[in-house]
Amino acid sequence: MGFGGPTMHGGGVSLPPAGADPGSILPPQSPRKSHRRSKRAARQERNPAKSQKRRRRRQRLAFIASGLTLFMACGLLGVVYGATRVPLPAEVHNKQSSIIYFADGRNELARIGAQNRADIKLSSVPKSVQLAVLAAEDRNYYSESGISPKGIARAIWANLRGKDLQGGSTITQQYAKNAYLDQQRTFTRKFREIVIAVKLDRSYSKDQVLEWYLNTIYFGRGAYGIEAAAETYFGEPASKLTLEQGAVLASSIRSPARYNPQEHPQAARDRWQYVLDGMVSQRWLTPAQETQARYPVVRPVGSSQFNNLSGSRGYIVRQVSKELEAQGITDEVVRRAGLKVITTIDKQSQTAAVDAVASTFAGQPADLRQALVAIEPGTGAVKAYYGGKIGNGALDYASHSYQPGSSIKPYVLAEALAQGISLRSFWNGTSPQDFPDRTAPVYNSGDGRGSQCAHCDLIRSTVLSLNTVYYALTAKVGAQKAALLAKAAGIRSLAGQPIDNFVNSGKLSNGFGIGQFEITPIDQADGFATFADGGVQHDPYFVEKVVRIDTGEVVYQHQKSDGKRAFAPDVAADAGYAMQQVVRTSANRLAGARPAAAKTGTAEDPNANQTGGNGGGNSAAWMCGFTPQLAAAVWVGHDNLKTPLVTNTGRQIYGSGLPGATWKAFMDGALKNQPIRTFPPAANIGKRDAGNDNPPPPPSPPPSPSPPPVPSASPLPSPLPSPTPSPRPTKTRCPTFPACRPPPHAPRSTAGPP
Repeated sequence: MGFGGPTMHGGGVSLPPAGADPGSILPPQSPRKSHRRSKRAARQERNPAKSQKRRRRRQRLAFIASGLTLFMACGLLGVVYGATRVPLPAEVHNKQSSIIYFADGRNELARIGAQNRADIKLSSVPKSVQLAVLAAEDRNYYSESGISPKGIARAIWANLRGKDLQGGSTITQQYAKNAYLDQQRTFTRKFREIVIAVKLDRSYSKDQVLEWYLNTIYFGRGAYGIEAAAETYFGEPASKLTLEQGAVLASSIRSPARYNPQEHPQAARDRWQYVLDGMVSQRWLTPAQETQARYPVVRPVGSSQFNNLSGSRGYIVRQVSKELEAQGITDEVVRRAGLKVITTIDKQSQTAAVDAVASTFAGQPADLRQALVAIEPGTGAVKAYYGGKIGNGALDYASHSYQPGSSIKPYVLAEALAQGISLRSFWNGTSPQDFPDRTAPVYNSGDGRGSQCAHCDLIRSTVLSLNTVYYALTAKVGAQKAALLAKAAGIRSLAGQPIDNFVNSGKLSNGFGIGQFEITPIDQADGFATFADGGVQHDPYFVEKVVRIDTGEVVYQHQKSDGKRAFAPDVAADAGYAMQQVVRTSANRLAGARPAAAKTGTAEDPNANQTGGNGGGNSAAWMCGFTPQLAAAVWVGHDNLKTPLVTNTGRQIYGSGLPGATWKAFMDGALKNQPIRTFPPAANIGKRDAGNDNPPPPPSPPPSPSPPPVPSASPLPSPLPSPTPSPRPTKTRCPTFPACRPPPHAPRSTAGPP
C-alpha cells in the first residue's frame, strides 16, 4: 500500500502525489485570459519605459483628484464654519411646547414647555459647584480643545455598526447641541455640533463657555440653568449652594429622570457619590472632605413655583413622562420638541373618577387619602388615573404600596381553581382558628357577629370574606404558587419590592392569602382586568401615540399585543362568578342592573388608635372590581397608618363603605351610555370534596304534632288543678348560616375585614 495520497472518485478531484508541483493543484485557467495576460507581459518587456510613464500618469491623476476632493471638503468646511454663528444663551430657548391629550386626541390634558430659567454670572456660582459639574460631565474641560476626538470616533464607530450615535460630548459640545431643537443622534447634527464647539473654543474663554453652559443645561423638573435648578431642588439661589447640593445638581445632568432623587433615590445617591469620587481623583476635594459630605435634603417634586401641574392630572403627566423616558423620549425633549402626546386616558372616565372621589368624600375627614385606577381589559390601556388631589409631585397613592386586605383573595381562589378545587367545596369558616405555622390565631372580619360559617363553600366564603377559610386555602395550594399566579395576573411588586425578589427572599407566608403584604392600586386594577379578560394579562400603559406638531412625523406608536395568559378561561369564569355574588349581595350594585364582579378588602393595624373590636383599627380599605369593559381599583387610607381610618361620624371605614361607594359612582359614570355586557357562565370546574370540611348536615325534620290528650271518664266531676305552664323556647339572635356563636374577645390578626 503506497503513501502517495488518496484519490477521490465519483466525480471528485484527484489530489497530486506527494512532492508534486503545487501549481498542479490550481484549476486550469481560461485560454482567453491566459492569452491576454501573455500579450500584456510581452508589451511590457518590449517597452518598459512607456509602461512606467503610463503608471506615473495614473498616479498623478489620482493625486490631483484627491487634492481637489480635499480642497473642496476644506472649502465646504470653511464655508460652513464661517456661516455657522455661535448661539448666545438668550437664543437657546424652548421654541415649542408639547401638548398632552386625552385619548380622543382633541381634548387637551396638559401643556408642557414654559421654560424655567434665569441667567446668572459664573462668579455667582460657588467654585465647588462648578467643579462638581466638571467632575460629572467633563473633567478635562480646562485642558481640552472643546471637542473629544475619542468621543467622536466612538460615535462614528457606533453609527457604522447601525447603532444610535453615541454621547460622550464635552461641555462645549453639549452647549452647542442645546442650541438646536433637533435632538436626534445623526451625523448631520453631530457635524454642526462639532463646528460650533470648535468655533466656541477659539472665540471665547473657557469661563465664558462654562457660564453659558450652566445657564442653559437642563437639570430636570422643568429647570433650565443652575439658578432655576437651585430654586427647584433646594429653594435657594445658586450662590447659596453647598458642595453637597451642587453635587446633586451635577449628578442629574446626564439623565434627570434616571437620577431623580425622589423617583430613584438609590441611583441618585450612587451618581452623587460618583461625582464626589471624581472630584477627589482630580484633587479638587480631599478624601477627608468627601468622608464628611452628607447627601442633602432635596425638596419634593412640585415644591417649586414652577412645574405647576396641580390636581390629579399632575400624576397622569408624571406617568406619561416615565413611559416616554422608557422609550428614549426624555423629559428635556418633551419640553422642547413640540410634541403631541396622545394618551390612553378617557376624558369621560377621568372626569368620573374625580367626581366620584369628590362627591363620596364631601364632608368626610380632610386627612383621608384616595387612589383610583381604571384599566381596559384586553388592552391594558389606563382609562382613568387618580393618584391624589394635590398633584405637583406629591406622593402618588395610585402607585404606592398598601396592605390589600381581602382584596388579594381572588388570586388565591384562582390558584385553588387551577389546582382542581371546586367553588362548591366546603371549608371550616369558624373563627378564631389556630394554624401550625403561626402563633396567633386567625380571626374573621368584624367583631364576631356574622363572621362564622361552620360549613361554607368557597362562594359563600368569598362573599363573607372569611379569613380562616382563605388562610387554610392558601396553605393548601401553596403561598408561593398563589403569589406567582398573582404576578402573572399583573401584581408586579409585593411588600414594596419586585414580587420575584420577595417570593425568593423567604419572607413569603400563608399570610399572603389574607392580605398581609403590600401591593399597589395600579397593580390591583391590572390584576382584576386579567379576570375580566378571561385570564389574559396585558401590561398597563399610558401613551398611545406621539407625533411632532410641526411635521406630523410619528415619533412613537404603542404596539398592540395579544397579552400573556395568566390562567385558564374556566378559572376566570368561576372566580368571576364568585365575585359577582359579592356585588349582588352589596349596596354597590351598578346602575341599570349592569353585571359586575368585585372584591372588597380592609387591612387592619393592631397599633392603630381605635377603640372597640378585637384589636387595632383599620389602616386601609379597598374596592376592586370589573365589568367586561372596564376594571377599577379604589384605595382609601391615611399618610400615617397609625391614624384610625374612620368616617366623619367616627365609624370605621371598610371596603364595602366609602371605597365601595366610590367604585360604584365611578363605574356608573365611566360606563354611562355604554352597552351592557354579560359575563360567561360559571364553568363549575374542580372537585367538591377538596375542602377541609364536610357539607352541612341536612336540616332535621320538624317534630310530629302530639295527639290531644283524651280525658278519663269520671262519674263525679271534680275540680281540675290549674295546669303548669310549659317553658317557652329560648330565642337566639343568630345569622341565617350555621355556627354563629361569637368568638371570645382576643387580639386579632392584621388581616382585615371586607
